[in-house]
Amino acid sequence: MFSGWPVIQGSDPESSEAVFWWLVRLRWAAVLGVALVLVLAGPVFDRLPIGSAPWLWTTVAGLSAYNTMLALLGPRRGWPWLTRFAGQISVDCVALATFVHLAGGIDNPFLPLFVLHAVNASIALPGRAALGVLGLASTLVAAVVLGEGSGLVAHHCLRQAGEPCTGGALDLWALAVLGGLVLTLVASSLFTRFLTARLRDGQRRLLATVEDLTAEKQQLAHTRTVIETERSRLQAIIDCMGDAVVFLGPGGNLLFSNQRARDLWRTGGPQDGLQSSGGLLQDKELPASGAQSAFERAGRVFEATRSLVRNAQGETLGLVMVARDVTDRLAMEKHLMHDEQMSVVGKLAAAVAHEINNPIGVVCLYSQHALGQLSPDSPVYKHLETIRRNADGCRTIIGSLLRLARPPKPDLRRVDLRQLCREAIDSVQPLAVRAGVRISSGYHTSDVPIWAQADAGMLHQAVLNLAVNAIEAASEGGEVAIGAYETQDGRIAAQAIEVRDTGEGIAHDHIAQIFQPFFTTKATGTGLGLSVAENIVKSHDGRIDVESVVGTGTTFRIMLPDRTGSDDPLRGRPDAVVAEGGA
Repeated sequence: MFSGWPVIQGSDPESSEAVFWWLVRLRWAAVLGVALVLVLAGPVFDRLPIGSAPWLWTTVAGLSAYNTMLALLGPRRGWPWLTRFAGQISVDCVALATFVHLAGGIDNPFLPLFVLHAVNASIALPGRAALGVLGLASTLVAAVVLGEGSGLVAHHCLRQAGEPCTGGALDLWALAVLGGLVLTLVASSLFTRFLTARLRDGQRRLLATVEDLTAEKQQLAHTRTVIETERSRLQAIIDCMGDAVVFLGPGGNLLFSNQRARDLWRTGGPQDGLQSSGGLLQDKELPASGAQSAFERAGRVFEATRSLVRNAQGETLGLVMVARDVTDRLAMEKHLMHDEQMSVVGKLAAAVAHEINNPIGVVCLYSQHALGQLSPDSPVYKHLETIRRNADGCRTIIGSLLRLARPPKPDLRRVDLRQLCREAIDSVQPLAVRAGVRISSGYHTSDVPIWAQADAGMLHQAVLNLAVNAIEAASEGGEVAIGAYETQDGRIAAQAIEVRDTGEGIAHDHIAQIFQPFFTTKATGTGLGLSVAENIVKSHDGRIDVESVVGTGTTFRIMLPDRTGSDDPLRGRPDAVVAEGGA
């Protein structure tokens, strides 16, 4: 009956189901309202026509039974012609016509409610179905007015106190009410259809917009996924780089870095060792690429290339910096420079030895011959002894030059490094006594041999050179320790010979130069001892490490790779001796 204003019928099942239950709920409200009106108009005010009350309550009961059936069957079961919207609104129109006919006919104030059903049909039904309901409503209105006015059907007039029921008459007023109501039905239906069409068109546009936005959202999500995938791929590629890559924002904040940069700057930031990043970003003279600088980090030297990133308007977006570890390259360059210097020294030494060695030999020979002919008490004997001694010194220097220029290939044999150290101590003991220096094995006092594959004579000479330097560096009352031990050089087993003194130490600026030929800080030194020692150790595939603290002392450490092998049956035997050729 009074089904109310349903929402616009949608094409999707959820919308249709919502309209169905909306009509069912409103019909229950209408049934309760009609029952309340019947109670008030009947027993309370006694206005119902005589004999119509049973039929009115029967209609209420029938409408209730119909609505109960709809509630039990739901929108997807039952007879389509009876449960669909057109059927429901048609049943409501018939029920309304019954109530109006049995309760006053044209005098019933609820007769205009047919307009609501026409409006509901225009909203909830398609065009033909809505026209069908409009025709049914118009027919029912005409049947009530014309039927009762012509006497074809009985007129059940509402009772009024003291006034007899005279019945309906088909007069001008009845025709005017019929015409006005039909026109109202048609006009309201057409106007509702117009509004409904506009609303449905807006709904379609809204749905299309929602679909477009949904598609755009999906596209954006897909694009974001692609971008994140490409970013992850780019990050993985950059993380594989050996160079540290960072991107600083306009405020100097870190926006992007690779794994090498994160490992390098676990503490601090990429500005360490450089000028302020904010200053760099404000530097208008900084070129777009190629600005280089160097800095140290964790004991390594890095070369940083910085480039400003600017947009098309020339505004600075940030700073890209690529830091490359050049420690090994610098060491290689230093090594090559040293080799080049040694090559020059070698050529010079060969020429000097060729030109001087023979005359010096003649001087030594004749001075020795003359000394043999003279008595030690002769006044000339002392002068000849001085000539011979200085000639021998010249021959020693020339020998050092020759060994520096053309170091002999070592004759590798089994050598007990601890025995070699003890022999070196014995060799320099007189020099240490004259200098007032105590020399010992330090804390390397074990008698267990440490075997190495080395040339005993060459290695003995290298240790002697280091020991002489240590004794000369230690002041009177100082100490020098010479010992050997086994250690690890990274992941490689190695043997070490350590020469440690308690002298004044070496200045930091001099450490990089002490192995250069002819470099010395002593007034009487030749600057060849350490160069010769380094060449000997290098010929054994080893190196010499230096640790020095000014005012405390210096430690020279000869590192030799372990070539003996762990399966050597003589390794560690206490009865071994220095190999043949030892000093």
